[in-house]
Amino acid sequence: MKSLKFLAAEGFVLSGPSAGKNLSCLSYDLYPILFKASYLQEAAEVLHDLVAMWPLTELNLHRLLGRTPDCQTDLTSRTCRLCLTALLTGLRDYVLNAPTTYAKVLRVVDLTGLQDIEHQACPCRRTLGRWARTDLLTRMCYETLVAMQAGQSAPSAFELQVDVQLDAFVTGRNYEVVTQALLLVKHCPLKVRCVGLRMDSLALKNLFYLLRLAEPKGLRKLEVVHNVRLEAPHLEVMFSQLQFPQLRSLTLPAQALDVRRLGSADEGLLGVLGELMSKMKELRELYLGFSTLTGHLRQVLSPLETPLQCIELANCSLSPVDMAYLANSLHSEFIVKLDLSGHVVADLFPNTFRKLLHRCSATLTSLGLEECGLADDNLDLLTNAIAPCRGLQELKILGNPLSTAALHHLFNMLAQDYSALRYIELPVPRDCYSEDAAYPLDDSTLLMYDHAKFHQARAELVGILERAGKGYVDVCTPLLGVYDPDIRETSNELGVSMLRSFNNVIDNFIDTVTNVSERREQSMRE
Repeated sequence: MKSLKFLAAEGFVLSGPSAGKNLSCLSYDLYPILFKASYLQEAAEVLHDLVAMWPLTELNLHRLLGRTPDCQTDLTSRTCRLCLTALLTGLRDYVLNAPTTYAKVLRVVDLTGLQDIEHQACPCRRTLGRWARTDLLTRMCYETLVAMQAGQSAPSAFELQVDVQLDAFVTGRNYEVVTQALLLVKHCPLKVRCVGLRMDSLALKNLFYLLRLAEPKGLRKLEVVHNVRLEAPHLEVMFSQLQFPQLRSLTLPAQALDVRRLGSADEGLLGVLGELMSKMKELRELYLGFSTLTGHLRQVLSPLETPLQCIELANCSLSPVDMAYLANSLHSEFIVKLDLSGHVVADLFPNTFRKLLHRCSATLTSLGLEECGLADDNLDLLTNAIAPCRGLQELKILGNPLSTAALHHLFNMLAQDYSALRYIELPVPRDCYSEDAAYPLDDSTLLMYDHAKFHQARAELVGILERAGKGYVDVCTPLLGVYDPDIRETSNELGVSMLRSFNNVIDNFIDTVTNVSERREQSMRE
């Protein structure tokens, strides 16, 4: 629903070239509603002019684009390239241009409220993702400085200080321009403040340098992912030399923690890392997927004095000792999001798995159990474990050999009392594959199922939810993975980095073989 005030604002922004010229005649309190109307109508020129003349102390995208009394439509997931480019160029011009009707009082620009999704609803259908937003903003900072140095700015530019809060995404491709903007932050009126920082495809020396420049004391979310060779000794240096007092969320790359690589001299290293992380008093989310922690989970988590709410332990090769610790730990009663994918829970730790879910049942909203070997024989274990988890919103059980009949039983249970449920990742039923298909399914088998039989089974399962008044629950089967906007945006760069890594491995292997061959030939001659 739109109020008459919002409809009038839409009419104004669509009035043609005169809209921008007439902005100076409007009251300052109309700018927020005009901002959302311009964004909704993709009126990029008006949006640029609004930002360039912004009369308020704050420009917060989440508040401006979220649900408001005048317009209930939430635009925070609309990362429109035209609109966001207009916003960032308008921000540059705000600094460079002389004040007009209103004094320049803008102090904070918050760009962190955006959500990147797969399908854009904006007319242009083109997105400006997190990586591109980081790249463009830092370029605007550089252009602002260049213009000021060249005498192409108003005198007021030298008196401005605007903090621009950003969820930054840095890879090798935009590393130079981002570090340049952070290096010059003291001299530029537009001061980039990294509230969140995602780093991918970076050398370790670049990663450490970037972290220092990004002022880790202000970071609330840190993601080091994919093609970064960060290991436990590097983490010890990072956590020892840098402080993260506001950090709430930490993501480490695959195999960052690997007990198999630790020698006798490193025996207590994971415990040291736990002690260092205990200094992060605000830490609530820890994502350790694809690390190898067998028998060492206690060393990492027990020093933490603040309970974790989100714990990702997918494919971490946990042992019964690890699960026994987790089920009885400080964290167990506070877990909101839990991922144990890749562990055969029924064989490894059925009782402690059930105990863990019962202990976190009052808080748990998301549960990941992909490729956990849950078959029909283990259905009772699954249903008993999640029975008290009435606040569950997401359930992910892809890759488990459950039959259509077993899934019927599970969905009948979920249709009853789980009023918060919104999302289910449904596995292809076991009986849709050939009898000789072995779990976990390999890539050659994954898509070789009876599609007609699957669609019929899915329709029946969705029907169970619909008859219970839960037709709003999203039931999907993303066999090839869920949409990741960050990977999608930088897939070409990630692919090149992985290819280079593969080539390096091959080159090293060839060198080794060559050296062995040369030594053999030399020994034969002798």
